[in-house]
Amino acid sequence: MEQLKSWLRGRHQIAVAVYSTPAAEAVLANNGLTIVDFLRPMSLVNKLNVPMRVGELSYRVQEVNLRLYAGDSMFQPKSEVIDQSLGQLLSLQAQRHTNLQPMPNLIQQVQSDSPETINPWFYAYQSEFLRLLRFTEHETLDHPVAGIFCIPADKAQALQIAQKLLTPESQLPLQASQSMLPLQDPMFAKHFVLVQDVAAGMDEARAKSNLTALSNTYGAANCSILRLYGSSTGGAAVAAVPAAVFQACRHPNMPGGGAGEPEHYPKEPPGGIGHSITADDMAAAGQLLKDFCERTLLPKLEERIARLNLIISNARKGFKNKLTRFWKGAATETVQYQDVSYPYHSIEAQMRCVADLAYLLGQYDFAVQMYRLAAQDYLAAPNSRWYAGAEEMIGICSILLGDPNADPIKYFNRAFEHYSKVRGWQARMLATRVMLITAAYQAATGRHLAANVSLMRAHFEEETARAALLLEAAAYALLRCRPPSARKAAFHLVLAGLRYQSAKQRRLAIHCYMQVTGIYSASSWRHISEHLHDILGKQCYELGDTQGALRHCMALLDCGHRQAAAQSHYLSRFLEAVQAAGTVAPIKDLPLPSVTTNSVVVRHADQRCYPSSTQRQQLLLPAQGPDGSTTAATAGGGGGGQFVESSAAVWSHLEQLVAGGEASSTNWLEGAKQVRVCATFQADL
Repeated sequence: MEQLKSWLRGRHQIAVAVYSTPAAEAVLANNGLTIVDFLRPMSLVNKLNVPMRVGELSYRVQEVNLRLYAGDSMFQPKSEVIDQSLGQLLSLQAQRHTNLQPMPNLIQQVQSDSPETINPWFYAYQSEFLRLLRFTEHETLDHPVAGIFCIPADKAQALQIAQKLLTPESQLPLQASQSMLPLQDPMFAKHFVLVQDVAAGMDEARAKSNLTALSNTYGAANCSILRLYGSSTGGAAVAAVPAAVFQACRHPNMPGGGAGEPEHYPKEPPGGIGHSITADDMAAAGQLLKDFCERTLLPKLEERIARLNLIISNARKGFKNKLTRFWKGAATETVQYQDVSYPYHSIEAQMRCVADLAYLLGQYDFAVQMYRLAAQDYLAAPNSRWYAGAEEMIGICSILLGDPNADPIKYFNRAFEHYSKVRGWQARMLATRVMLITAAYQAATGRHLAANVSLMRAHFEEETARAALLLEAAAYALLRCRPPSARKAAFHLVLAGLRYQSAKQRRLAIHCYMQVTGIYSASSWRHISEHLHDILGKQCYELGDTQGALRHCMALLDCGHRQAAAQSHYLSRFLEAVQAAGTVAPIKDLPLPSVTTNSVVVRHADQRCYPSSTQRQQLLLPAQGPDGSTTAATAGGGGGGQFVESSAAVWSHLEQLVAGGEASSTNWLEGAKQVRVCATFQADL
């Protein structure tokens, strides 16, 4: 459960927008970095001691985890861009982790190993899927509450440059819909940073003059100087910060940018990313963010929460307001659910905002109170999207609070039902997000069968690749049950393989089918195994795995229960697989037929049959066996009997009976076919 709580806390941190001029970005571009890339490794700010008051609770903030974004990238990409990016990630993960072999002891391995080792592509996809769903209008968890404005320290008229940064030329979708607090609003925390390249010889006097001008306008607590490339070692060689430190904080970018990442990263220099960034530079970045949190961010958040709480108390709390809302709600007739967005200055949006701020600061009790208060308004409106978002957060807070009497599943089910009422791709993805959190909570509490149900609920309306991932995860949830539901899990894996095949994820489709062959390997379900080998042979051939195709086509040769046409088809496919694989040496474990001709007796209708009189005469004479023994080629088993010379027609009819052929039906169902069972035929080889 602690692992689940840590994962939920890590999904959202305080969002901070970073705005900078091209000249300020150029200071770090030589290292292949943006200012956001440079600051992100130091975004966990600790060793604080800032007093805070949220609602009626006073406490001290010791640590703040920031999430830094470029200001112009804080929007949600289009649905087709999201699906394309997730599809590329899934293909990469499949290439990296799948080996196209069945897991040995699948059930035991699923029950003993961590879920991340069983299907790591699911968790990589889930993480990226949740990241790309940020910056929605009905949730302010990812809306920026503060901004860091970076200006080159040696430029004249720094004050005018700062004012220009506050009024960007193009508006974000959240700003255009008035869902986000404007940058110019007094409640939006602003911190101005002068970026100084010491190694390039930027004028120190000009930097101090610009700092004074900014401090006189925006306050000394909200202004800082970031000095870079000024090593304190006195010219001695200093080891650069490893490039992996910066690369670990980057996420894949997409066409058009968005989801907090730019469309393009700076070009990697010959020396590598961050080749001239030293530990002193990182320490300066850490001190900058610490000053930003202590002097700008936390005091402004406390003031903003207090003001919003006062507005909400006057409008929604108290006995008079509750009574008014009760009578107003009772008189309202049933109306259709609507999907509208509330502007940031409306009381509905303010309730959601103060609840989200309390959640980000870790005050889950106060956050739940505000979410419940807001949910009443959204349900009375009725606004399904906003109501579902509030119920989802109540469920998450219930998990984080650890209240044994709370039932998070109840709130998650309400959120899923109301998200499902909203049309559009975004609402469908939000409903899937709720079920992913629900399944994670149920799995953490040992309710794997319930987790299977939640994942199955989510997959019905989802697109092909995501539905396949949910089906596969649902199958493994069944295998974690005690006792495991192996056959049902195998059925889910087959469905997942079909969906993967439709999504052109052949490696993952083959992986799912291979696990099913492991489940049915010890069973007598011949037709299921035959169907699986048939599909795997085709998919391995399409993927270019000729040896795998040969192996599965060879497994189809054990088809004596099939008609002659099917046997011929499987044999032809096997020969094609042999040719494609270029095999010249004898094939290992090839199921060749073994025939012993010492004594062959064919009886039909209580008579011994031969195709011709010549063969009958030959069978009456002693014959020399392959081992030198003399074999009496007599027909019949034990005693005489009347020899019958069969005509070609009779012998052909006998062959049809042996092969299990079809004969026309003579019953009342006209046109039907009836398979004649050769009960009177006996062959001893």
